[in-house]
Amino acid sequence: MKEKQFWNRLLELAHDKLTQSVYDFYILDAKLVKVEETTATIFLPRDEMQIFWERNINGMLLAAGFEIYDTEIKAHYVFTKVEEAASQVDLHSESTNNYQQNLSTIPYSETGLKEKYTFDNFVQGNGNVWAKSAALAVSEDPGLTYNPLFIYGGPGLGKTHLLNALGNEILKKSPNARVKYIPAESFINEFLEHLRLNDMENLKNLS
Repeated sequence: MKEKQFWNRLLELAHDKLTQSVYDFYILDAKLVKVEETTATIFLPRDEMQIFWERNINGMLLAAGFEIYDTEIKAHYVFTKVEEAASQVDLHSESTNNYQQNLSTIPYSETGLKEKYTFDNFVQGNGNVWAKSAALAVSEDPGLTYNPLFIYGGPGLGKTHLLNALGNEILKKSPNARVKYIPAESFINEFLEHLRLNDMENLKNLS
């Protein structure tokens, strides 16, 4: 009985704190396996969910634990290596911050983004609902969620719209973020030109 109360309380706290898209993407498919002594075993169907839970849900898990069990409850994620992932998050965050400090921002006119493409005017259907959810999740936590994010589909399904919307959403929340949209054709043309000129080193240094 207490296990069910604990899990429902945790879900309630997460639903109140997170946006609906993030909740659907990271929380909805998680399952409580058991609570034994002071450890809650939680099943996460995708490996990348562990990082998000460790960074964003641990506080809620502690709160729910004290409310229901009157003690500290720690998480054990099934099929993931908690210690290894936690260290990778710390190293990634530190190196990313140091790298970004040495880079200047990109003017919006040079990002390649089209301002008209946003999540608000994206036409959602059965064939692209998960792609939109993934893009929204990335916009909430860029660099950690689906890095890289790969979207595949036929023409006219909204791939270009989603990528532009993702870039626009990141800049909306973090105006100093470095965002660049490059169509595959433009990249290939530039790559071939630098290859012809034997100038690949400069290609690597382009923003």
